Amino acid sequence: MKNNKNDIIKFFVWMRNGIAFCTTWLLILWIAYCHVSGQQQISVSMLTKLLLFVIGGVSIFNILFAKVFIKNWTFTRRLTCFMVLFSLYECLSFYWIGIFSGMGTFIQWIVFIGIICALFFLCIAIYQWYSNKQGEIYTQALMKYQQQRRKANGK
Repeated sequence: MKNNKNDIIKFFVWMRNGIAFCTTWLLILWIAYCHVSGQQQISVSMLTKLLLFVIGGVSIFNILFAKVFIKNWTFTRRLTCFMVLFSLYECLSFYWIGIFSGMGTFIQWIVFIGIICALFFLCIAIYQWYSNKQGEIYTQALMKYQQQRRKANGK
């Protein structure tokens, strides 16, 4: 029960932090876009869509990674599921917000999918590197502990 309570608290902390972080960055990007395109206003409708997009995306992330709903998945499975679900959600949201219009060309979709795949494989590579590094640290600590135990037992 205690562990589940901590997972629920973590879920809501991640929701708060994720919404704040993503909203801030997307708003900065949208403001930069407005300056570059000469647009002087951001509509309340656009801000509402942006906020709903962020809440949905952060919810997808937290449902998959906070371990409240899904407890026994590996990181790779969580990341794969997240990338698939979020990519679909992102496409639908971009059409809804107005960033995407029309069907797009084959090349545009290949570029979009290529960016997603490149980022996915980059995440997997970073995870593998980090896991190997942590494994080495753990192994060294275990060997040191075993040596100390041997000395303490006189072997």
